Amino acid sequence: MSWDRLLGQEVAKRILQNQLHTAQLSHAYLFTGPAGAEKELAALLFAQAVNCVGDPRPCGHCVSCRQIERGVHSDVRQIRPDGSSIKLQQIKNLLAEAVLTPNVGPYRVFIIEGAELLTREAANALLLMLEEPPHFDLFVLTAAAPVLPTIESRCQLLRFQPAAPSRSGDEADSRARALQLLTDIGQTSLTGRAKLVDGLEKAEVDLSGLLAELLQLYRDFAVWQVTQDANLIEDKEAVAHFYPAAAKRQNDLLAASQAILDVQRRLQNNVNKRLALEYLLYSL
Repeated sequence: MSWDRLLGQEVAKRILQNQLHTAQLSHAYLFTGPAGAEKELAALLFAQAVNCVGDPRPCGHCVSCRQIERGVHSDVRQIRPDGSSIKLQQIKNLLAEAVLTPNVGPYRVFIIEGAELLTREAANALLLMLEEPPHFDLFVLTAAAPVLPTIESRCQLLRFQPAAPSRSGDEADSRARALQLLTDIGQTSLTGRAKLVDGLEKAEVDLSGLLAELLQLYRDFAVWQVTQDANLIEDKEAVAHFYPAAAKRQNDLLAASQAILDVQRRLQNNVNKRLALEYLLYSL
């Protein structure tokens, strides 16, 4: 597995990646969001990343990553509700392991799914560990409903967005590429954008799909720039994460949307592909 599998959760993903890069990890995380928001996938990816020996993290290929994906890593435990709740004995079993140093990796990771279903006794037992955990323990709780305030207060809270409307595989790939392109543009100077054009030329990219996704994103940016009304935009998370940088680069985001439309028309008229892409990347 890799972070690319976590679609539509750019803000949470970026926070986790930055903490991994700076080695400033919290001892406990609470991933909240509705069912289908891929909180459990994010927890597994994070468990892979902190124990990965490859590059980038998670690499998805090292022994640790493969064992975690198969659910057989000795330092990673997933705790799920037993019936309608997570019971005290389940947490006692977890705590008995939590005091032991990791077997093979740098961290023991305990993923508690459905943390809102902890019984009060189980939550209180877990709370004692969250107050002073061993330095080698990481706890990742996922919840689709509120947890006890005392539990939440001892975790770093990351909110996951509702699953986007169902997209085909090609559409999902185009959206992921569009978001990655916005990230790359934000990290690349104007003089360096020729390399981004080279990458788009060489990759087998569905340009029509990529342009359609970019247009949708920039329309959201433009609407937000004019109205500041979240009810009028489709992808609130993308606006929250990418709008500030886009607005800083381009004062008139409607003009950026128009540039994308111009490139769509140019490519339909069989103009030089590289010139069209250069025009696009220097307009965003």
